[in-house]
Amino acid sequence: MTKSQTLSRADLEELDRVYREGGLRTMASPHVHYHDSSCPHPGCAQKMEWIDFQLELFGDPEGTYKPLVRAWWDGTGFAGRCPQCGGWIRFTTLRREPLTDEAAKQLPQLPDNWHTIAQFA
Repeated sequence: MTKSQTLSRADLEELDRVYREGGLRTMASPHVHYHDSSCPHPGCAQKMEWIDFQLELFGDPEGTYKPLVRAWWDGTGFAGRCPQCGGWIRFTTLRREPLTDEAAKQLPQLPDNWHTIAQFA
């Protein structure tokens, strides 16, 4: 593929589906690269281009690791608060999006201190 060619949204979503299936099979710990590095909340300068969530370090396989890893790889994603602005964010393999408090309640949630354990670049 040359530099001028880009994948269609459908092609990207199909590649993401295959990627997620493999991750779910192995229950791999989530890590991600986002092309847009900033927090999705307007005015927030928090950079989150590369994130290794390191969920295994929470020491709670049944209560934290497994539910969040399953949600990550099945495409649901999970919610966590931005370490800078405190706004809720939905993290998925394809994107981050801002959430309301009500929408965040509907998703599996990262622990409050997730950002102190995760690795950012």
